[in-house]
Amino acid sequence: MKILLILLPLILIACNPSKLTGSSEEKTPLKFFLVEQKDLEHLINPKSMPESPNLNQDKTILNRDYPIEVALYNDGQFFYDLPNLDSGSGTWKYEGGMIKLSAKLVLFSMYIEVVAIEKGAEKVALKFSDRFGPKSLPSEKTNQ
Repeated sequence: MKILLILLPLILIACNPSKLTGSSEEKTPLKFFLVEQKDLEHLINPKSMPESPNLNQDKTILNRDYPIEVALYNDGQFFYDLPNLDSGSGTWKYEGGMIKLSAKLVLFSMYIEVVAIEKGAEKVALKFSDRFGPKSLPSEKTNQ
């Protein structure tokens, strides 16, 4: 019985490693807002994703410091460019007040959330985790 009392807390901590390191969410000064789908429509290109997207012409969400650039298309597909990694495509959907993106890469699956950082969603951030942990990157829109 004593062994069970000793092992139980260790098992609970092992099942939830965020208890050891604090929250699994990144500490960020950004404030997030859940918005209506119509508030995010200005981010979406009014066409299907082309075979070869042109990020110099299409609407994109960009963070130059990371760097990452994402173009959303009205057929539920998106194209991403990570100059330090690769470029590719995936699918997106509006859900729970934000846009959720997912893509299957060779080594891992990519999940990104496009979240409003002000009411009305004029400004947005990209939320995701990379090998260094959670990230919340304020973004700029291009080619609007």
